[in-house]
Amino acid sequence: MNVSNYEKVHHFILELMKQIKVPAQGLFPYPSLRTTSGQFYSAGIFSWDTHHMTLRFAMEHEPEYMKYFLMNMFSFQRSSGFVPCCVSSVNGPGAASGFHAQPFLAQNAAVYLAADGDLESIRILCKKLDAYLQYWLKSSAAPFGLFRWHETWMSGFDNEITGTLFQPDTILPPDLPSLLFLECRAMAYLLRKLDLDGSMYDRKADEIREAVNRTLWDEEMEIYTAFNLVTMKPQTSWSDGTLTGNVGKYAYISCPSLLTLFSGTATAERAERMIRRYVLSPDHFRSRFGIRSLSKSSEYYNNARWGNPPRFGDHRRLTNSNWQGPVWIPLTWFVFHGLRRYGFAEDAGRLAGDTVDLIAGEIDRIGFMRENFHAETGEGLYADNFASWNLLCDVMPLYSEGKDPLLLFPWENAE
Repeated sequence: MNVSNYEKVHHFILELMKQIKVPAQGLFPYPSLRTTSGQFYSAGIFSWDTHHMTLRFAMEHEPEYMKYFLMNMFSFQRSSGFVPCCVSSVNGPGAASGFHAQPFLAQNAAVYLAADGDLESIRILCKKLDAYLQYWLKSSAAPFGLFRWHETWMSGFDNEITGTLFQPDTILPPDLPSLLFLECRAMAYLLRKLDLDGSMYDRKADEIREAVNRTLWDEEMEIYTAFNLVTMKPQTSWSDGTLTGNVGKYAYISCPSLLTLFSGTATAERAERMIRRYVLSPDHFRSRFGIRSLSKSSEYYNNARWGNPPRFGDHRRLTNSNWQGPVWIPLTWFVFHGLRRYGFAEDAGRLAGDTVDLIAGEIDRIGFMRENFHAETGEGLYADNFASWNLLCDVMPLYSEGKDPLLLFPWENAE
């Protein structure tokens, strides 16, 4: 990492953070954050975007934006526990029914409590968080103690390859149980801090981790992967038996696998094998600009500019990339922390440096950040003036230096 690049990116992000603050207005009782400083995604809260933005604000001594995020989200909660994932201060919840808030809210609350010590706000939110998480555990439950997205795009990995190509409800992905594992760990932590019994969530987290390791590990391919309920086996390769050699062998090596490293659901031995074979390999996930969203060795791999492939309809557009190749900062963020978790600190440091250099180059070229990046050239592909999770790119080097600007897994430190 070039030091001047770091200073450039850091200054740019601090200035951008000032531009995306929005005062309480309309249906939002508390201040909020815009996902960009431009026209793209300009109105409303997007669950996993805003979660990651509030982490960055907490690192700049403004943890109250974490509380604002949670309070705004839970103001739309239904009696069932459902919380809409996308909400507008003007129109309220988005039109997509059943789009439950992505599983980051309990983690957000736990990180906020560890950063701010605001037990009173957590006490107010506790029952709401419990209902939200129970809705997740019931509504997305699937065979083998695992879970599935109602629609692939609800994961945030809009057109992730296995969920896009296979029939609905037939794929058990590794990302959702990994995130729900973290949510259960976070909820248990919150309950204990309130002097309440969190053991139910501890047990559920253990069950989820066991289920991930029992069903989603492909021993031959050495990776946690999606499981196909039609074929009843891991969906890693094009596996109908008609292809030879490496044709189709890595077709479905995709980004949801990486969440097992971030969450800690992977065992140490399996994580090391997966990291060495895929994560650090330039033939698979590791680009010199960050982490690809699909293995470079997959026949589906591409870096098309199209930013948000259609969620319904025209099959001819499904080859247009979104999460089928490009580098995204959240994937780099997840993998960075996964590498640190499993003893690959030096590799995590190099990844952090490459990310800062990527963003510095983008600022030099066009004066702002884009949402995703061509994995072979580093060119920004879509959504001008992007903020969102990109705000986290300048703090990864701090973690590598041992400064840890925010405690991301406080339940682990409490053990």
